[in-house]
Amino acid sequence: METLSINGTIGTAVTADSVRSELARIGPVPLTVKINSEGGSVSEGVTIYELLRQHPAAVTVDIDGWALSIASVIAMAGKKIRMAPAALMMVHNPWVKATGDASALRKTAEELDLVRDTLLKIYARCGQSRAKVLAWLDAETWFDAEQAIEAGLADEIIGAPATVLAGVNACSYRIPPRIQERIHAMQNVATPNEVQIRARALAEDSARRTEIRSSFSKFAGSAGVTALMNSCMEDVQCSAADAGKKLLAHIGASCSPISSNYAVDVDGGNGEFMAAACDTLLMRAGIPVVDPHPAVVDLKRFSIATMAERILSMHGIAHRELGKAELIQAALSTSDFPKLLANVGGKALRAGYEMAPATHAVWTAEREVADFKPQSLVALSFAPDLEKVLEHAEYKFGKFSEAAESFSVETFGKIVAISRQALVNDDLGAFTRIPQAYGASARRLEADLCYAKLTGNPTMSDGVALFHADHGNLAASGAAISVVSLGLARAAMRSQKGLDGIGYFDPQPRFLIVPVNLETTAEALLASLVDPSKNNDATNPAWVRGLTLVADPRLDAASTTAWYLAADPNQVETVIRAYLAGSERPYLEEDDAFVRDVISHKARLDVGVGVIDSRGLYKNPGA
Repeated sequence: METLSINGTIGTAVTADSVRSELARIGPVPLTVKINSEGGSVSEGVTIYELLRQHPAAVTVDIDGWALSIASVIAMAGKKIRMAPAALMMVHNPWVKATGDASALRKTAEELDLVRDTLLKIYARCGQSRAKVLAWLDAETWFDAEQAIEAGLADEIIGAPATVLAGVNACSYRIPPRIQERIHAMQNVATPNEVQIRARALAEDSARRTEIRSSFSKFAGSAGVTALMNSCMEDVQCSAADAGKKLLAHIGASCSPISSNYAVDVDGGNGEFMAAACDTLLMRAGIPVVDPHPAVVDLKRFSIATMAERILSMHGIAHRELGKAELIQAALSTSDFPKLLANVGGKALRAGYEMAPATHAVWTAEREVADFKPQSLVALSFAPDLEKVLEHAEYKFGKFSEAAESFSVETFGKIVAISRQALVNDDLGAFTRIPQAYGASARRLEADLCYAKLTGNPTMSDGVALFHADHGNLAASGAAISVVSLGLARAAMRSQKGLDGIGYFDPQPRFLIVPVNLETTAEALLASLVDPSKNNDATNPAWVRGLTLVADPRLDAASTTAWYLAADPNQVETVIRAYLAGSERPYLEEDDAFVRDVISHKARLDVGVGVIDSRGLYKNPGA
């Protein structure tokens, strides 16, 4: 049985990283977690809870003193929760200090509600109703050991507390009077007599010696280990953990690193090293990596040349006499080193693509196509009306009307060249920031193509422009954005009929698309609870406030006054982004140019944009 102590403020004295490291050291064995903490960081505490909950062996939680605030959440990770007779637990709603305008504060409140819901799920271990637990949180509820067991927050009471509780004035929270009286009573109990103190000290020293002897026994055959063990056992100030550090230093003094100046604990061969090296380079370049490889901690100080050296070692290529430039040149002749650079560049490219502003993505639809041939994407009418069927009568056949609009997927790309000199100089920007910038460029290209369709007003397959009176989606005269003009646009959209002209298609406006010149005006309208155009308190309709605002500077180049409504692409597909099936978006292809000492990375995006249905769009030229 191993022991893990959580004493002090969560997030400073105890962090999720420190707990993660300690659990890795302990391994998959039964664990006792001793808690005495007033709480601290919610995010750190929830992470520690998850680490303990996922521990592969049984976890027992012993609350020796405080388990307040987020520390009580950590305690819920125990399969068994035990409290000392004098221990205390407190639960309350999450809180935060916040500044900002009303919108920012509302957002903060919503985030706190989400955190509270997470805490409710964790406290559900007690078996009480959600309403009961929520009442505890709202009231900032304190529990002694007996009350915690009665509430289902603890399972049993253990012996005397291992630590003396802090005084009333040392606690950050307002302690209820009944709890204050209990603390005073606990602090006035008689101290142990000399015989008890001596017996406890002897028992603790015996346990310390036994743990040290057990740790050193595995290395008893190594020179100097026995003498070091005896020295550690005789030093009463040397804990078992301190002795372990001394043993590690003694063993390490006679060892040499397996690669350069650092040892890398990466199992699984080339694939594991390549994955860790790729994540390390991305993180060093400031590119976010979700769930990085655990071995990045071992590689964080590796230069590109050191990684090249490691790859040469894995390939059995001698490199001790090579300089840095020769190392790079030799590594480029392997399959793994160019692959590593290509992986880093490709992930940087896609990171730039995913992080770039993409206002077009929310209101346009997306499809994949098989090839570069002209694509005929079909817009179907809704299903025909159901008709009454008399007894013993036959069902009638219905039919769908359709309209086909054509366009093609095209290829766009650029080449990024990385020189050998850049690799020798450990220039991360050469193969991370440049591909990242091209990824952002690919996203901008998509937006350019989508908004070009909106502002270019292309001719549809029926010979009529996208926005036209015949399509019922163009205002007869321009008007500024207001409740009235939006209402007229909404009515026009909902009056759209099927392609066969029978029955109402009824597309619902979901997005208000404006040039950035109108962004602030539109934002104020959508956020207002009342109609700004009225002198009274006329309510701003809920459907107007429910519109999603999309503003893009590309619209300003065509008109600073025109605005649009668009339906949800899940209801009706209007503008379509089509990509080549099976291809990454965007894609990075690598090629080495032997005669010029460079590696070229080709950034490519296969995309096409077309308009297949005018009924889900509406345009007003504006005032």
